[in-house]
Amino acid sequence: MKNKTLSGCIIAFGLSMSSGAFAEVTQWRAEDGGNDHYYNIVVTPVQTWVTSKSQAENLGGYLASIRSPEENSWIWNAFNVGATAEYWTSTGPWPGYDGPVFGAYRAPNSTQWTWVSGETWDWSNWGWSAGPGEAAAQFIAHSSAWDDIGVYGGTSAGGNVSFIVEWNTNPIPTPAASALLALAGFVSRRRRA
Repeated sequence: MKNKTLSGCIIAFGLSMSSGAFAEVTQWRAEDGGNDHYYNIVVTPVQTWVTSKSQAENLGGYLASIRSPEENSWIWNAFNVGATAEYWTSTGPWPGYDGPVFGAYRAPNSTQWTWVSGETWDWSNWGWSAGPGEAAAQFIAHSSAWDDIGVYGGTSAGGNVSFIVEWNTNPIPTPAASALLALAGFVSRRRRA
C-alpha cells in the first residue's frame, strides 16, 4: 500500500510538471460567455474513439460535450483546430478528413445521441447526416462541422489522431500543491516503513 501512495504522488507530480496532455489546458471563462470548464486537445497515434474516451477519463476528465454554437466556435478558435495539421489524420482515402473526436455518443440500436458527461443533448452541428448504429462524433474535413464515426474506427483512416478533453475544474495542480502531494507521499511512506 505504501508504494501505491508514493507512486500515485509521483505520477500526479510528473503529470503536473511535464505531461504534454496538460501543456495547453485552456479555460472557457464565464466572463467570456463560457462555462468555466477547462479544455485541451490531446494528440495521439491513430486510435479509436473508445480508446480516446478511456484516455480522457484517465486524465481525470471526459471527452468534451460541445453543447452550443458558442462552445463549438470557442473550441475551434481557442485551439486553432482547422489550421493545426497534427489534429487531423494524414492517411486513408481522404487525408485531413478525420479530425478531433469529442464526447457525442449514440448507443447500439438507438436513435438518440447523448454526451458521455451525462449533460443534456440539446444542440448539434452535423455537417453530414448521421447514419444508424453505434457511433461517436468528430470534426470533419478541416471544418467546424461534425460527422459521425464508428466507435472502433474513424471514417477514412481507421481512427483519429486527436481528442478534446474537458474538465469541470482545473486539472493542473499548482506547483505548490504538486510539491505537497509528493511530500505527503514521502512522509506517509517513511512513517509506515
